[in-house]
Amino acid sequence: MNGPRAMATGIQQRLTSWWLAPMMLASGLAGIAYEVLYGRMLGNLIGDQFIVSASVLITFLLGIGLGSRLAWRAWRWLWLIELAIGAYALAFSLAIEGIDRWLYTAGGLEQAAWRAMALLLPPSLLIGCSVPLFAGYIEQQRYRRPFARAYAFYNLGAAATALAIEFLLLRQLGIRNTVWLFAAINLLIALVLRHHGASDRPQEPMPAPMRHGDVMTVILIGIASAIFQLLSIKWAEMLFGPFRESFAIVLSIVLLGIAAGAWLVGRTGMNVERITLIAAVGTLIPLFLFEPVAALHARLYPLAAGHELGVAVLKWACMALLMGAACLAFGALLPALAGDRRQASIESGRLLFISSLANVAGFVLMAFVLHERLDYGLILLCVVFLCLLAASLRNILRPVALALLALALLGWKVQWDEKLLYLSYTSFRDPGELAQARAALESTHIFKGRQDVFSINIIDGEPYFFINGYTSIPLNNPSEKVVGALGAWFSPRHEQALVLGLGSGATATVVGQLFAHTDVVEINPVVRSHLHLMRRWNFDIEHNSNVDIHVDDAIHFLKRSTARYDLILNTVTTPLYFSSSKLYTLDFLNLVSSHLSPDGLYVTWMDSRIGDAGADIILRTLHEHFAHCSLAYVKSAYFLFLCSDAPIVRQDLPALAPGHTVHDDLLKHHGIVSAWIPDQLIVPDAWALLPDARTPINTLDRPVLEFSMAHVDRRGIPQLKRRILEQMSAREISRALQRSESSLAPEWLWHAWLRLEDSDFTLAWQQWLQQRDKDFRQKLEAVIRDYDRRLQRASADADVFHHFGYVMMQMDYIEDAMLLFRQTLKLDPLHDNTHFNLATCHEWLGQPKQALDHYLQEYKIDPNDEDVPWRIGRVLAGMNRWQQALPWLERAAKIMGKEAPPALGELLARARTHQ
Repeated sequence: MNGPRAMATGIQQRLTSWWLAPMMLASGLAGIAYEVLYGRMLGNLIGDQFIVSASVLITFLLGIGLGSRLAWRAWRWLWLIELAIGAYALAFSLAIEGIDRWLYTAGGLEQAAWRAMALLLPPSLLIGCSVPLFAGYIEQQRYRRPFARAYAFYNLGAAATALAIEFLLLRQLGIRNTVWLFAAINLLIALVLRHHGASDRPQEPMPAPMRHGDVMTVILIGIASAIFQLLSIKWAEMLFGPFRESFAIVLSIVLLGIAAGAWLVGRTGMNVERITLIAAVGTLIPLFLFEPVAALHARLYPLAAGHELGVAVLKWACMALLMGAACLAFGALLPALAGDRRQASIESGRLLFISSLANVAGFVLMAFVLHERLDYGLILLCVVFLCLLAASLRNILRPVALALLALALLGWKVQWDEKLLYLSYTSFRDPGELAQARAALESTHIFKGRQDVFSINIIDGEPYFFINGYTSIPLNNPSEKVVGALGAWFSPRHEQALVLGLGSGATATVVGQLFAHTDVVEINPVVRSHLHLMRRWNFDIEHNSNVDIHVDDAIHFLKRSTARYDLILNTVTTPLYFSSSKLYTLDFLNLVSSHLSPDGLYVTWMDSRIGDAGADIILRTLHEHFAHCSLAYVKSAYFLFLCSDAPIVRQDLPALAPGHTVHDDLLKHHGIVSAWIPDQLIVPDAWALLPDARTPINTLDRPVLEFSMAHVDRRGIPQLKRRILEQMSAREISRALQRSESSLAPEWLWHAWLRLEDSDFTLAWQQWLQQRDKDFRQKLEAVIRDYDRRLQRASADADVFHHFGYVMMQMDYIEDAMLLFRQTLKLDPLHDNTHFNLATCHEWLGQPKQALDHYLQEYKIDPNDEDVPWRIGRVLAGMNRWQQALPWLERAAKIMGKEAPPALGELLARARTHQ
């Protein structure tokens, strides 16, 4: 009797054991998925502010920790826990509209965040129960190190999910269907566990309390791990861009590292002392490897570009080089401490509880203390120090710890380059661009908040706005002011306006000057608190009594607002930035429309960096909502969509007249005539530009624009530009601008020359207008003379006259251009590039001596201009002064390298022959 019973018991154990591994994998797949998905859903409801992301993270850490601690009490009910996890997710997704309303009845954002935490606490508690209970079940099968096995399987599944959600599931299924998929997985796990069941928990005495040294080791490594993970997310943003993909890559490496560390402990029994030492060494690695890894990414990216999988693998490999060793050590610690102790569900629950609390402490320390006060290199040193402190508790020899600390200080001092983090992420896609960007970055003025970093970067002498890995246009560029004025010209009234995105304040301040009242919404508190540093570019918007600035997410602000606006202007960061792409969804357009007056105007923007695919998605989504849409240019690669349910036509704007701050600033400092700004409308009916009907619509549930942005390899929108050229019509433009074609054409073209220079649009339209009107050139020259008189009356800056001269040079008015360049030098004798352009004109006129004189003057003003030695050498060679030409040509060849024109090599060879 005993034999068959024992055999049956053995078969049952093996069967249970066979099911445990796939169930742990599946549970890990679903567990981490919910943290990502709940975060996305709540972000869509109440925005992406720090308080929202912090609430999600802290709730999950605390909930999982508490669930782990209490898990052993639910020994027989893991199947019911898995069932509850899936059912809760299913109910959450189905009740999302009701949850949305409930969150907004709470009062302010903080109250909404508390309610969000209350919503997330139940699933996080339930998810926290899984690993300890699986560890207890494995213990029943008489396996060694049951917690190590459970921890490895669970986190292996979680690592796979982190990548699958971002790169596959959300793109194919959308958020809601992905939630349902994982809910179904939980239900399947529940059915399997219910069928196989669990025997009674062994009646053994409670484990002894953890030793003080073990507790302190877990706390120190837990804090270090949290800080290191947050640092890694920032590095990924700086290297690859502020995309959710960057976060997914970091998360997958962290989870895979945990799985690998747990597996290693299960296989080798590696001790805690060695693990803490590996953690210290692993956190040292980025100090020495960040720069080489960044260079490696730049070198390999051109090979991977165009292949989504190749780009993803490259990014993952680069981050794994930086993070892998440390994450492996972090993952190995808890299984090593658990060892083969009895009561695995209780013991592992204790460890996970303490570790989760330490992770929360690390997050709080990073967000509220370290990030705002220290450079990233110094924060990394703090992480190394915490790991060494933990190692010292394990009797690691003091000389070893001191040697590693000295090595860390050496790496930070000698190898670490903090400024590398403040190049735009696009600089890390090509070795030449990376070298050029590093050479051009002169200084950084850095301001950091709890999670964001904002900097005013001086690049080639120009101030640029940098935020979280993304570099915007120069702060002194007039384009942002033109955007504000353009929106005002087409707004039906000028009473109430809303500007989404403050940035430097240049756009919002123009709107604030032209409307009776303007609300401005800015999500980043760091930008808002340092706005005074940019007052020279924003007319001191902080002290404009007609402007109210709100630190909030655009979605949250609009859902709480009851105001109606004549103009809503979206100027948030490019949709390349993942949180900005929400403002290009159909859901957001529905929200915007509810706050527009019946004939109100919505203005949003795009530039060529989003590619043709991104432009098509935006246009298709706008068409799904608005009755009318027009396209206007700001620059040759920067466009505005003007959308409304009423026809879009130029309106009267009497405020923008001589004597007004905006009018005078634009003319004197930028050479822009305010009355000509509406002439930047180029396609009155933008629906004529609609792409293929198969182009997807961007929604919050399926954010196709966000996914498209992460893989824009080739900048430019050639297909859209071709369609624009085909659809441009003088008759339609004049009708929208309420002017006759004959009066509009010369001013329209001259303004295009000033704003776009010799772009495809300008040249195509000049050719077309000249063919229609034999006297058009005379009319154009009359407009140019009038423009010159305007600048003289306004006492325009040297930069304005230089740009005027440059445009005249492009139009082959060489003598006029030279007069303007000379006037520039009267206003500013050291004006950069003016001598260079004068020299170019003299070359074209066959006057080499005068050209040489001006090139030499330019070299004195700007000895770093790589074109000047080449031009000097070329002119000297043309004068048969080969001996003098040779050193200039050699210098040019050295500076230009592979970018040198073929003619340089030919002249250099001839010069050496003459020598």
